[in-house]
Amino acid sequence: MQKPGEKENGTQAVERALKILKCFMGENQGLSLTEIAQRVGLPVSTASRILKILHKEDFVQRSLQSKQYSLGKSVYLLGYCEKIEDTLRQVVYPYLVRLRDEFQETAIMYVRDGAVRRLYEKVEPTKNFRFTPVVGTEYHLWSGAGAKALIAFVDEAELDQIIAQARPLTPKTIVDADKIRQEVLLVRQRGYATSFDEYNHGFTSLSGPVVNGCDEALCAICVTGPSVRFPPELVEVIGGRIRDYCLELSRSFGWPGPFKGEWTFPVLEAFREKCGS
Repeated sequence: MQKPGEKENGTQAVERALKILKCFMGENQGLSLTEIAQRVGLPVSTASRILKILHKEDFVQRSLQSKQYSLGKSVYLLGYCEKIEDTLRQVVYPYLVRLRDEFQETAIMYVRDGAVRRLYEKVEPTKNFRFTPVVGTEYHLWSGAGAKALIAFVDEAELDQIIAQARPLTPKTIVDADKIRQEVLLVRQRGYATSFDEYNHGFTSLSGPVVNGCDEALCAICVTGPSVRFPPELVEVIGGRIRDYCLELSRSFGWPGPFKGEWTFPVLEAFREKCGS
């Protein structure tokens, strides 16, 4: 929070401008000046000054009717240029299309963004009822199939910190630390994670990690839809397909597997012992 009378330097001004732009990520498509100031912890006068500059450069636009701000054309142009050059997205996207076409459910790509995971890309079915999350939306890193796939490759200390944040989102959210660890271990064992009504009531998700040669999760690919359309036999089929695609993608990013034996991905002994396996 900026203190009254506090002067800002050039670096602070840039940081505050970027924080304002991030306010619009996900479903926050229209925000008032007061809402923006509250979200970034700035006085209304400071937020207004920064917004005027962003508006001048077409990074934000302001509705004459509602007086709300939203992202401008410059942001979308930069995003379009970034996607064209984004190797990870280019390689993964065709696999999302395959998953969508094969199972007629929404296929999603998540990436980690600090302490959260973010929806980076999606491909929606053409016929079935669609789960339509907004690209850019952030989700918790401790719940959901996409989260389990991404955190299966973090070190022990970081995993402890992530798990410590767990809290109920639905009656079926897993919050017990030992159970979360078992779920994460399963990702390495079978190559994919499951989430049955854990994050959103009535929705099932299956997700697998795309791993590079340094054993780091680059992203997670996911299939999600209404739980009534995911009987146990189909869950196994979708999970197997996600695993196969993730192994194939991981090899394209330098991962040396797949490995023969019990584990799809190698597991550190310390991790296995802590999970009681």
